[in-house]
Amino acid sequence: MLELMIVVAILGIIGALATPMFTGTVTTRLRAAAIALASDLDAARAESMAHGEDLRYLVINPSTNTYYIAPESDTSAPITHVDSGQPYTRTFGTGEFTQLGSVRISAYALDKSGETNDSKLGFGLYGQTDQATDATITLASSDSQITLTINATTGEVTIGSIY
Repeated sequence: MLELMIVVAILGIIGALATPMFTGTVTTRLRAAAIALASDLDAARAESMAHGEDLRYLVINPSTNTYYIAPESDTSAPITHVDSGQPYTRTFGTGEFTQLGSVRISAYALDKSGETNDSKLGFGLYGQTDQATDATITLASSDSQITLTINATTGEVTIGSIY
């Protein structure tokens, strides 16, 4: 009986020490997802500046938790990723984003003139967006969320705080 009590006490101590290590995972995953999305937004912007004849869009599909970079000439088909040779599509919870499965695209404001939440963010030849005002994309996981703001004039991405 004494041995059993010692084992239970040791497990309790290990559990108490391990708990803080797991509490940051939602925050860490959310921050990692925001950084990945910001990087992909920068890639879409750079691609657009490099391909002025066929500008680039970031297209969001919140029902599948997916986004991709597409040419203006066919926004339904993603471009080919330069490094992997695969379609430039990202889905939280699959592929290289497997560890980010708890993250979802919870909201976005990509209002182009005359359209409301068209789920597409276009970039111009000089890196500017096709929006009249700054665009936002919000990612969420559990009860936390983080918002990325894309400057309408410059196309630069700002990552907000986690709430």
